[in-house]
Amino acid sequence: MSSLDRRTPTPQLALRVAAFGIIAFGVFAILFLRLWFLQILQGDQYLTEAASNGARVVRVAAPRGNIVDRDRKPLVENDASTVVTLQAEAIPEDDRTTIANWGQKQGEYDVAVGNLSDQLVDDKKRNHDNALSATAKRRIARQTPAQAARRLTQTRRRVARYRKAADRQAERTLAGRQPAQLRVSRDASPRLRALLTRMAPLLGSSTRTLYDRVVSSTVKLPYGGVALKSRKVSAGLRNYLLERQAEFPGITVTKEYLRRYPNGSVAAQLFGNVGQISEDQLKEAKYRDLKAGQLIGQNGLEFEYNSFLQGKDGEQTVEVDAQGRPTGKVSDEAPKQGSRLQLSIDTALEKTGQFGMSKVIGPKSGDSIDSKTGYRAGGAYVAMDPRNGEILAMGSYPTVDLNTVYGPLSTKKYRRLVGKRAGVPLLNRAIQGQYATGSTFKPVTALAGLSTGVITPETQGPSGSCITVGTLKQEFCNAGKEDLGSSNLEGALQISSDVYFYEIGQQLFRQQNKPLQTWARLFGYGKDTGIDLPGETPGTVPDAAWRKKQNERELQCRKDEGKASCGLVFDPTGQFLLGDNINLSVGQGDFLATPLQVAVAYAGLYDPRGRPTQDLHFPTPQLGMQIQKQDGELLQAFKPKPRRTVQVGDPTWKQDILKGLNAVTATPDGTAAGVFAGWDQNAFPVYGKTGTAQRCNESSCPDQAWFAAMVPDPERPIVVVATVENGGFGTTTAAPVVCRMLRTWYQQPKSTAPCEAARSSANATE
Repeated sequence: MSSLDRRTPTPQLALRVAAFGIIAFGVFAILFLRLWFLQILQGDQYLTEAASNGARVVRVAAPRGNIVDRDRKPLVENDASTVVTLQAEAIPEDDRTTIANWGQKQGEYDVAVGNLSDQLVDDKKRNHDNALSATAKRRIARQTPAQAARRLTQTRRRVARYRKAADRQAERTLAGRQPAQLRVSRDASPRLRALLTRMAPLLGSSTRTLYDRVVSSTVKLPYGGVALKSRKVSAGLRNYLLERQAEFPGITVTKEYLRRYPNGSVAAQLFGNVGQISEDQLKEAKYRDLKAGQLIGQNGLEFEYNSFLQGKDGEQTVEVDAQGRPTGKVSDEAPKQGSRLQLSIDTALEKTGQFGMSKVIGPKSGDSIDSKTGYRAGGAYVAMDPRNGEILAMGSYPTVDLNTVYGPLSTKKYRRLVGKRAGVPLLNRAIQGQYATGSTFKPVTALAGLSTGVITPETQGPSGSCITVGTLKQEFCNAGKEDLGSSNLEGALQISSDVYFYEIGQQLFRQQNKPLQTWARLFGYGKDTGIDLPGETPGTVPDAAWRKKQNERELQCRKDEGKASCGLVFDPTGQFLLGDNINLSVGQGDFLATPLQVAVAYAGLYDPRGRPTQDLHFPTPQLGMQIQKQDGELLQAFKPKPRRTVQVGDPTWKQDILKGLNAVTATPDGTAAGVFAGWDQNAFPVYGKTGTAQRCNESSCPDQAWFAAMVPDPERPIVVVATVENGGFGTTTAAPVVCRMLRTWYQQPKSTAPCEAARSSANATE
């Protein structure tokens, strides 16, 4: 092209070129300024962040503090274990919804089966009772203790057969309502299924098993991580997963400390369990320093003393390459183990109590069925130092080995171990079981009668087997309608004459200011004892005001739920009547208390031998004694709270009651004389009381057995209480448990104090 062909730029083209240049200059200026801002002004910040991009912080779990008994023998320890966990946030929301819906349906099905089974068992028992002739019922009422014990065994075995047949029938009847078991191939999301499929061969398990663990864990703890493998995780597997975290999103491998229980099922109800902190708990002020995934005490002593037992997790900062693979450790902050908790528990005494319960209730299936509920029979025991409230032993039966419970169990197996049909073995019946206490309540009635002038220690009670009250001629009778004759207060306690205390209850009903209820509350009934355990129940001391509230609750419940009856009261228009007060006088009717409350009540009667006082002194029960370093160095001691003092009025009243209680075990006519035959009363006098509490109206339902004892030894005083839900007479089942515990505490030979229930005795009516 010649120079003649070149065209001169037009003004419009020049304007476009200039505009483009200005824009380009502006863009480059902005980029330059941004680069200058990042490099110069924020260079140090981004340099720090860039360095941290090559590091990963790994939480190192701290071992919780151990729990030991009064002699520093281990009760709860730690086992270090490498755990492969599927983090909660890695479980897709679709899977959470699927599992939650299934868990709800399965729970509803289980409840329905249980309710139908209960109904079938009740029908069978009712039909059996109705078939008994009047002659047979009279013969049952006149049975000797030995005959009653044989009948109790027969009843338990019959109810066990009822339960097995009822369970099968209920499951067949409701089979159409049972939700299909979740399957990984059908119900898991593709994302979760793919992850578990990759994990299964590495963990030496099947995809189905891993999915079942996800389902079970999510049902029990919806927002917690799932331990896919917690035992025998090799170092090779650990390193493999740590080096390939990008390939296994949501999978963590950490060193955890699992709780171990050297004594298995002993005192299982006291310790509680450890579990991942929940979202709601993370919001609580006391957990403000914790993070999701950390373990805390969820109940029992683990919960009560969590701040001491918790420990402080460490951190390990690890260098990683661009693919997230560890290349070396940068820094390491070691975890700090929690402090050690020393309890007042005496392990030998604890084991004796549990053995005694298993012996009288019976580990065999036929002997361990409660004829009232159709499930495992239960009971509880408490031993306490009356001087300061230290709990020396506390337990419930049935129990369960905690080493088998707190782990990756299926939902079905977990329910089988700790559910209602197993007797709810994790329920602490000592502080949560609310029962009528029977004649163990009589010292309360005695002091109420003495303080109001209704009786004196020498007042002779009525003879005969029953008293009749009211226009309807309602009868209140001794056990077995036995005529125990007339006696004073000491004798009435010795032989446990109900009619003596019925008469007191009848006269107290006419007194102002509800003296019987007032004294019950002074003894500590109707309110928490203040023990350092969560979940304590206060029980019930019934009176007119209580009955009015119950009526209101019943009516409101019927209205809210549309039920014909909510079961709170039989008649919501009824009142607290004379008969109710008479029942209360012997610890029956609507009165409810826990075994620990009974122990506190009897501790109030304690005086050092040779130094009697006229007042009652009630301690606050306590399990925790000290917080220590792991080597035993004292960090903090928990002083016992001052005893609560109640002034009695006359110095002879308490002594007369104590004479009657000692006569129960030390004289031939005492209701527990047979059990304490051979006991050295001179060295260790036992002040005790039997109790037999009615549980239901059916003749096939044995009463609940009680025994409470106090020994005012100068060096090692103790109060021991035991109750057996399906035990019959107190002297038959509960008293032998207490006697064995006292024998252990005072190291008495079995040859001289066998602690066996009397086979036959005319006065063994409690």
